Parts: sequence; C-alpha cells; structure tokens
Amino acid sequence: MTKQSTIIKVLSMLFIGTHISLAVVVSGGDGTQNTTAPVGDQGWSYVGRISSKPSSVTYVSNNWFITAHHIKQLDNPTAVILNGTTYNIDSSSWTRVTNVVSGTDADLEMFRVTTSVSDVSGTSIVSSRLSNGTDVTMIGNGYNREATETSWDRNWVEGGSRYTGYKWGSAFGTSKRWGSNTIEGSQSAVDDGYGVTDVLFTDFDNVDGEAQGATYDSGGGVFANNKLAGIMLFVGTYSTNQPNYTAVYGNQTYMADLSSYSTQINNTIAIPEPAVISIFLLIGGGVWFVRRIFVI
Repeated sequence: MTKQSTIIKVLSMLFIGTHISLAVVVSGGDGTQNTTAPVGDQGWSYVGRISSKPSSVTYVSNNWFITAHHIKQLDNPTAVILNGTTYNIDSSSWTRVTNVVSGTDADLEMFRVTTSVSDVSGTSIVSSRLSNGTDVTMIGNGYNREATETSWDRNWVEGGSRYTGYKWGSAFGTSKRWGSNTIEGSQSAVDDGYGVTDVLFTDFDNVDGEAQGATYDSGGGVFANNKLAGIMLFVGTYSTNQPNYTAVYGNQTYMADLSSYSTQINNTIAIPEPAVISIFLLIGGGVWFVRRIFVI
C-alpha cells in the first residue's frame, strides 16, 4: 500500500470524513449471491450481529464473542443474534483487547453472553500471522450493493472509465454475506481512531466472488482454513473524493490480525462463567492509493 493517511472511516456507522465497516460487497453476479454458508462452513456459523443493528460479532468459544471496540462504543449493544438465537450480553464481562508489547488498547472487544451457545462448538484462533497470498473467507452483515457496476472519470463523474465499482448503502438493505479474498499485507499499530491495532489487509479486485468490506461488516470474522484469523475493522478508499457508499476496485479492507492477540483471547475465553464460580449465582491503476480510511 502506498501514500496512506490517517483519516478514518468506521464500518458500522457512516460519518463525514470518518466511516465504519459494512456487510461484504462481492464482485460479479447481481449482488444477491453468497447469503448461505459456503462449502465447509468456513466460519459462517460463527458470525452473528448485535440485536439493535446489523453490526457484526463473531463467536469464539465458551460463550465468548469478539467484535470491534467501536461497535461497543457507538452502538452500546445489550444482546446478540447468532444462527437465529438471541443471547443477552453479560454487561460485566466486556473485556478490551490490548497490545501485549505496548499495552495500548486495540479496536477489539470481547464479551460473554449469559446463556450457553450450544449450536456451535467454538473456533480456533490462528497463532501466527497469515502470509501474503493466503486465501481467506470474509463474513459480515453489511449493506447490499447495486446489481450492476458503476464507472467514474478521474473527477468521480459517473460515466467515465477511470474507476469502476459498486454503489451500496441503506437504500439496498443489509444481508449476512461471505466473500473470498487473499491477504495482501500487514501493518503494525494502526490507529483507526478507536484503538491502535495490528492489522492485515486485502485488495478489492475485479474478480468474481472477491470481497470488500462495507458498513456493518465491522466485527465480522475473517477465516483461513476454518480458523479465525481476523476481525474486520475499516476500509481504505481513494483519496481523490471517492463517493461515500461505494466499493471501488483498488480499495482495501483492514482486519485486526488476531495472531497478535491470540494468547490474550484464549486466556479470556478460559475464564469460567459466573455459575462455575458459585452455584448460587444466577446467571486503481496509476492512482496514488490509499489516503483515506474509514471504520466500517
């Protein structure tokens, strides 16, 4: 990635100049594809949403979930929905994930629900950083896209041939969707305005089935070989006035690199439930890219 700025967009709510992650936009087809589990699940059963909005959450194990910290801060969730079942959040269980080396807070948060999650057994966290070129499956609850591509000229006037991609936004609704991509690189200690996080990133190319993050994808899982490798946080767009609510070829999706936090995550999910503690307790070609990022 070249020439990056610190302007942020977060994937769950849209701001002027800052922005949060969405349901994945998938290249090709008419935009309605990939709303049921891929072959082998690839993490589909582990990605849910908060009850009040489509903002994404990902189940880990032992009744613990992980999501973006900015979802807690902006949406203040009290319950989540996973595979059609609603679970109340234990408000005392919120646990901020931190960088082991620097001690700084990441844009990651964990929480436990008050009743047992019984339809999935839990997922493993990768213990080492994914290599560039690794195939991943990205799953989130973001906005849907238009059925056909839109093209723009160098000044972002529609009808040109400089940029091509898709419009998306509230007019098209939201869906749980998966898409494929490959890891393009990594960066350490990226500040998206809600925490300093080690991240991986993908590029959005004109390849059928390739995924790009959109609003409400934040908190959604990125899986490699059915192991949880990342949590989507924000996206990178072109600096030259790319319109809001668009996914353009050459954009990027950034996800927390969970290998940096795997020990802390595994230690957290090992914490026993309150009932265990006391049985009496009731429970773009040629374009300078990316100078603008936004959380989804």
